[in-house]
Amino acid sequence: MLTAGKTNARPFEVGAVPGISVRNGDWVAVDGLGVLLLGAPTAITMAAVVIRGEIGLGGSSAGIGLATNAFAANCTLPDTYDMSEFLGTGILSLEARVARMYGPTTWRSATYVGGQLSFAGILWKPAIAWMVATDDPRDRHTQITIFGFGW
Repeated sequence: MLTAGKTNARPFEVGAVPGISVRNGDWVAVDGLGVLLLGAPTAITMAAVVIRGEIGLGGSSAGIGLATNAFAANCTLPDTYDMSEFLGTGILSLEARVARMYGPTTWRSATYVGGQLSFAGILWKPAIAWMVATDDPRDRHTQITIFGFGW
């Protein structure tokens, strides 16, 4: 049984999950999200390191960041937290990103860096990224995920 401040979380559990996104910039992207579950700092909240790789019609990108379970209050509070509990509540993450745009895109062919704030769940995957070209700081874009599913 869990008590406040104590958990039986398994440290450093690793998982990988797929996703697909429809967004501006590189149009449609297929991605994989690697999750390193760090454990549960409180009786309900979990923390993780996330690594994301994306391949889109007009570009590709990679990101690394920190995540937590988005709807922690809805956790079933099992005796042992695991990856399925973390993924099942949805993931809220903040990631540093680098993207290379090429091919059919509304952005120019360039390398962009920036950050992304995203929610990832099975059926809903909104995200917003702010990106700046590495060779021209005046070339800035906001990338909005319009629709997506997976993580």
